[in-house]
Amino acid sequence: MAHKLHRRWLILILLLVGFFLDGSLSLVLSPSLFAGDLQVAPQLLLMEMVLATFVAPDEPWLFWLALFFGFFYDLFYTGIIGQYTLIVPVVYLLTRYLLTYFQQKFVYRLAANVIAVLLAQVILYALAVFFALSNQNVWAFISNVLAPTILFNIILFAICYWPSQKLLDLMYRE
Repeated sequence: MAHKLHRRWLILILLLVGFFLDGSLSLVLSPSLFAGDLQVAPQLLLMEMVLATFVAPDEPWLFWLALFFGFFYDLFYTGIIGQYTLIVPVVYLLTRYLLTYFQQKFVYRLAANVIAVLLAQVILYALAVFFALSNQNVWAFISNVLAPTILFNIILFAICYWPSQKLLDLMYRE
């Protein structure tokens, strides 16, 4: 980046907010998000990781922060170590790769977020099928989990983008 980053700790604050808001939204909205066959997962931690990667793609500690948050996401929310420990760093690496093709605009950040959520849900589904934790067929997964999750996370992105970006913009101020 052409600008020098200050206050890098703001990325940590943003990821913490995404981490705790993820669980809070799931808890508060669980009657709506997990009704019948419908399973919608807010992925705010992934959204904040995508936004942080757009702002500071060359920060060497961002990968380790992604690994740390993925590990603690597994400990805190899922109870199965390895899922988000894999997913969050992969999202960081994928977003870094996409930056070679994407510009620093809202629509590209939204697209990167949609790709990240898609990748995360596909990995979670593949792991669930592999370990026989789910017997849901692919079409049921797409209609009951993947599509609603992507749609819900697009809405969350539209709501949370501006405050998250304003917080990240504070890193450029002297």
